[in-house]
Amino acid sequence: MAFHRVILLVTAVVASLPGCGYSLRTSKSGSALSKKGIHRIYVEPIANATYRAGVENTVFNAIVRTISGSPEVRAVSRREDADAVLSGKVIGVTRNVSGVLKASDLNPKGLGSPSILVATEYVAVLECEFSLHSIVRDGSKGQQLWRGGFSRSKPFPANNQLWSLGSTSALINESELDRSLADVAELMSGDLVQSMLEDF
Repeated sequence: MAFHRVILLVTAVVASLPGCGYSLRTSKSGSALSKKGIHRIYVEPIANATYRAGVENTVFNAIVRTISGSPEVRAVSRREDADAVLSGKVIGVTRNVSGVLKASDLNPKGLGSPSILVATEYVAVLECEFSLHSIVRDGSKGQQLWRGGFSRSKPFPANNQLWSLGSTSALINESELDRSLADVAELMSGDLVQSMLEDF
């Protein structure tokens, strides 16, 4: 009997611990969207005002996945099936140096010049703006329901910290930037959907 009480106590404690990862918070009284009768959202192709080709697709896919995982709303593939339309634009993509080291301190040490500083870490920054509009009967945009802008960032190592030196350095750094932007887009999408669910 004592053994069963211990098991029940451990189960109760584990159940009370916060879960890992991002989850969309919901309310028993319903979200701000559901109270407005918004249950189905059509996500327009994301516009791209930067020179980073393809980042708009990364953001679009992250948003659709996040909305599809929400119990409050769902993404639809046709505008005519939606209660609201979400528009968005990528307005900034930057890669900033956040860590440097003397070239002579890179492995193998002593080969570079001590007077030259090289980047060892970058920060990927993604900036987007979004708006949500109701849809009128003819399929055009109606009243603006919500509007917001987001800026999210993530550090990533330079190629010289990945033991990848040589002529492919630029390609490796670009690949790491794309990977970081994908992670940032997922984080931003969670914040975006949560913001729409909670407030206009």
